[in-house]
Amino acid sequence: MAEEKKDNILRRQISGLQLRAQDEEQRMVEFVASTNSVDSYGTVLPVDKWDLSRYEKNGVIGYQHDIYWSDDPDNVIGRGEAFVDGDALVVRIFFEPADINPKAEKVFRKVLFGSINAVSVGFNPTAPGHWGDERKGENPDVYYFDGQELLEVSVVNVPSNPDAVKRSIAEERALHEQDRKPAEPKKEIESEEEAKAAEPDDINIRLTIARAKRQLAN
Repeated sequence: MAEEKKDNILRRQISGLQLRAQDEEQRMVEFVASTNSVDSYGTVLPVDKWDLSRYEKNGVIGYQHDIYWSDDPDNVIGRGEAFVDGDALVVRIFFEPADINPKAEKVFRKVLFGSINAVSVGFNPTAPGHWGDERKGENPDVYYFDGQELLEVSVVNVPSNPDAVKRSIAEERALHEQDRKPAEPKKEIESEEEAKAAEPDDINIRLTIARAKRQLAN
């Protein structure tokens, strides 16, 4: 169950933390987590469509996304505050004290030193997105989310695997292209033999039509 929950969550890796402020005494680092720019996955997360209500109630900062499948409480390395400032989603991280979580202390020091400089934002889409509309000045090769709920933020050693997001976008594109294709007219059934070769959910209807035609012909 935990593994399924993890796989259903989309993520954005932010490498090279865009630090806005840091306070070593307060063990705080503040950074820009997302903007309206096209990201490395070829998608846009509109800043004005972030839903932060869930995160405001439980602002979890994890390490390596281990909070989904590990029962080690030290994988929660701090608490976070998220807010929109202009055209940016800003996340303020408060790392746990060293005396209660040595892992948080080590990660905090590495972030300050610069040897760890990536975070991954976990979110759920809250509305169907769309491919860019050129008539609106959008890039047709870019996928635009129409709403997303922030779930958690994790500090990570290396970028999160983007395949899950790419796979989701690929599926959306396939459905989009399929919807644009005109529906092919169904071949008229002339005999019971043809009806039996049809799709299973159409067999009964098509058999009835074929039998009726045969009775009329007789």
